[in-house]
Amino acid sequence: MSRQNAPSRNLQRKGGGVERKSARTTETNNRYSPKEMLNIARLEGQVNSFVESLGDTLLEITALEVNTMIVDRITADKFIPWDAYRALYGIDRAYLEQNSIHESLRDRYLELRRHLELNYALALANPDSALYDPARLGSPDSNRILTDTDFEINEHNTQLPNPFKRTSGDDLLDVQRLLCDLRFLRSLRKLKELKAALDNRNAMLLKVDAAYPGNAAAVIAKAVKTDTIYAQTIVQLDGEIINRYSEMVIDHPHQDLLLKIHHENVAASERQWRGLLGFAIDIARKALRK
Repeated sequence: MSRQNAPSRNLQRKGGGVERKSARTTETNNRYSPKEMLNIARLEGQVNSFVESLGDTLLEITALEVNTMIVDRITADKFIPWDAYRALYGIDRAYLEQNSIHESLRDRYLELRRHLELNYALALANPDSALYDPARLGSPDSNRILTDTDFEINEHNTQLPNPFKRTSGDDLLDVQRLLCDLRFLRSLRKLKELKAALDNRNAMLLKVDAAYPGNAAAVIAKAVKTDTIYAQTIVQLDGEIINRYSEMVIDHPHQDLLLKIHHENVAASERQWRGLLGFAIDIARKALRK
């Protein structure tokens, strides 16, 4: 007489034993269509990316920096990463000549370009970055760019992807990947703001230089009192406070007003900073609980 196996739901014979299948997984899969499951997976990825970027943001806001400067005009230019990267990448000695950059500002423009190179090197060396590639940091030329202020910077002596090579798909793809790196993007925004201030100051210097020809560059630079940082305050999370003042503020006719405005800005910025820091920590705690 043959024995019939009794029907059993959610039971499978495996390797001589019995394995119970999870009904919950089957029910979940039946509840959502493949398209909905794809959307859920995409949403989970976005949430994870948000939590990671929040961690990076917490690292970035552990210090408050307040700069006070007088500007000739306030522009409404928006931050467009692609345009900002192209504008900074193109800075070299030929650029300084072609754009009539004032002699007193040339080293500062080149310093911005070196900072762009440094931020890229930091991205390549960061294991948490999608750009992580320590092998590309072994080039002697890349090290010289970061340490030698006299080293000539041009498109041939750089590790940065070239945004002007429209015929090279690899370069353009590398630029797009670079502009997706949040830390690099934040540093790029800062460098773009500094370049905008230098551009405004350069225009004023050239204007004064044309009105008073024959004066030394240093004399002209001292005569222009706009688009330069007069006071800077940095507040660290551990309570350390660093104050810096330009020597130009000492002889400024509106010294008291400048310092008063700076101190008021520091107080307001510190309140905003502490509120933002508390808000970010609260979001991070809630995200980790989930």
